[in-house]
Amino acid sequence: MKIFGIEFNANGSGARTSPQAFNTPFLKVGKGNLSLPFVQSRWSSTGVIYFGQDNLFPQLLNQMYFTSPLHGSIVDFTTNAVMGGGIDVQPVEDSAKNNIDVRVFMRKNKLNSMFQVLCRDFYLHRRIHILMNFSDSGKFLKMTRIDPSKIRYNFDGSFEYSDDWASGRKRREIESYNPAGNYGEVLYTMQDDAPGQDFYPIPTYSSALNWCFLDGEMSFLHKNNIQQSIFPSVFIRRPKRFGSKEEQQSFIDGLKGNEGAENAGKVGVLTGDGFENTPEVVNAPTNQNDKLFTETAKELKDSICFAHKINPSIMGIKVAGSLGNAQELEMSYGIWEKNVVFPLRDIMENLGQTLCQITDTKGKFQINGYQIIGDVIVEGDNSQVNQTAEILSAMSPLLANKILESLTLNEVRAMANLPRVDGGDTVASLVEAETEASEFAQELISKVNN
Repeated sequence: MKIFGIEFNANGSGARTSPQAFNTPFLKVGKGNLSLPFVQSRWSSTGVIYFGQDNLFPQLLNQMYFTSPLHGSIVDFTTNAVMGGGIDVQPVEDSAKNNIDVRVFMRKNKLNSMFQVLCRDFYLHRRIHILMNFSDSGKFLKMTRIDPSKIRYNFDGSFEYSDDWASGRKRREIESYNPAGNYGEVLYTMQDDAPGQDFYPIPTYSSALNWCFLDGEMSFLHKNNIQQSIFPSVFIRRPKRFGSKEEQQSFIDGLKGNEGAENAGKVGVLTGDGFENTPEVVNAPTNQNDKLFTETAKELKDSICFAHKINPSIMGIKVAGSLGNAQELEMSYGIWEKNVVFPLRDIMENLGQTLCQITDTKGKFQINGYQIIGDVIVEGDNSQVNQTAEILSAMSPLLANKILESLTLNEVRAMANLPRVDGGDTVASLVEAETEASEFAQELISKVNN
């Protein structure tokens, strides 16, 4: 007999047959409060400062990224909002050699793709690690991103690297970056200042890690319910076994002959020699496990969003009383952008500029951001477009129509918050604009006339 994955034999002992843990980095999450990792400088192994009681809290952060759909989506959504349209390094010296050096620096180190991952690292772990290689003369050669979960700190200020901290194998020490001069292989580190943490920073969203774990467990629970549950409509209890296969098949044929919609509402009669020998029909009890966590689902989503400082409606979660309230959504996005996206973008731009200085690259690092307006994504600031529309609305209809006739088709579309079209940069008459895009042009003209 097997209960909860344990096979019980005759002498009563049990041998667990189900797997105990996933492969690294996906570990079996133990009991305890996941939001409060244990960090103690005196708890160490050969000089390494433990991060978490099992020294695997960074691996837990990576695991929760894949465990919780909502948590992982918020991390990706924030990373994309911060990095926007990618990065660019503008040469500060107008010379052919410097222009080539800047472009080679970007392509050789794959800055666009690397900074996308670095931004996600900083959001997940609040720290970034970059392995930098210098020649014997101190000249910069290349740099590579290192996953924060593979780095631990030593008491002497150096770092310890391992691909598998669960077993602690293949560890090697890496010297920290020194602004005075570097040779060979060094590790550049940038991390956030967490309150009360002297060594490892703890992300603020860690307060919702218990909810993130529960988010993943809910789907796993329903999956097991579907796979391991039995869903018959009725049970038929017979007082004795079938006398032969022919009797069994006759009984089955009788049941199948009365199934389906055409036999609904008919009366069925079961007979036998006495009540004890008559088959009994028993309704199967329904599985109530589908109602588990129903009350928890809303609180789970709200708690994860609050820990990430984002309004649930931005992530497409229905909020009571705000259905169709586009103005509230736009306002919530603006508040989130100013409190989360812009500060994080400044941090990444400062990191990029610091790397330019370390590598002796004479360029200005910048992130091409964007903001969401209406139903489309528009790069840069649209305040001038909005001002033009407001000025036209305040004019007389005759004057406003004259101005519209001097605008290009794409300029008219921009005031209607519509994307650009090919061939729309030529000046067209008002009649041509109505023919090309009658829906938005006519709507704009009617608003001006009213």
